[in-house]
Amino acid sequence: MIIIVNPAADGGRLGREWPQIAERLSGCGLSASVVFTKAPWHATELAAAAVAEGVQRVVVAGGDGTVCEAAAGLHRAGGGELAVLSLGTGNDGARTLGVPQNLEEAARTVVDGRIRSVDLIRIGDHVVFNAIGVGLTGDINDRAMRIKAAKVPLLRGILVYLVAALSALFRYRMQTVRMVTEHRNFEGSMLILAVHGGPTTGGGFALTPAAVPDDGLLDACLVEEVGPVGRLARLIAAMKGTLGDKAGTHELQAPWLELHFSRPLPAHLDGNSITLEPPMARFEVVPRALKVVVPSTIQF
Repeated sequence: MIIIVNPAADGGRLGREWPQIAERLSGCGLSASVVFTKAPWHATELAAAAVAEGVQRVVVAGGDGTVCEAAAGLHRAGGGELAVLSLGTGNDGARTLGVPQNLEEAARTVVDGRIRSVDLIRIGDHVVFNAIGVGLTGDINDRAMRIKAAKVPLLRGILVYLVAALSALFRYRMQTVRMVTEHRNFEGSMLILAVHGGPTTGGGFALTPAAVPDDGLLDACLVEEVGPVGRLARLIAAMKGTLGDKAGTHELQAPWLELHFSRPLPAHLDGNSITLEPPMARFEVVPRALKVVVPSTIQF
């Protein structure tokens, strides 16, 4: 077993408090070699190298971005098991797996949990663990990253993303897109496209509340452009998990979908910011591609 720690997680709190956290983990019977990430996507290399060296269980201490990177490393290496400690800002990947927020309970899950296989999402050269956001949600993520980098006191968890969302809500400029799936098509002005394996993103915004991580399908939610008041209403609905009830929201399940567009689009891969370049991005499910450790009582 190995623990990959992102010291920059949760605004740098994880790095500052790691000695105390490690002591608590040891008290729960979780003790293993520790490696620290040094740059974005470093966790991918560390996870792949660990599997190549014969490590079976890779534990991620960090947020959604680090979990996504490690999952990509395991997938690249073709083996290993991913376990998660909820020590980031959003922790949506951990939420999808039912991993407890309490550190001691999460540690016991790492040690005693059972193995399940979950889907991944492929987009271009990347595989993604839980959620991809395009458009407004990509812009919100960029703003959230800047807030976290500024280490603003008292801004943690979903509050970071809520502040970022309120900042982006009236500033983001949409564009016309065409979405194509096996059985459905849409063409028009797009505010948001969420492509998920799990139900939430951004620390609990339920854009795809019915998503199941091992059903072999992508869950997607496309929101058409609306005015300022409508954007605020949809933000509130996303927090409640009722976005699908709003006019101009298109929910679907599919093994793949394509998004065609003419200008670069802001996006995030489990909180890792990227820019999608025109003319097209293709998303497809990779069924049961990753072994994960979940609580013995979890069902999905």
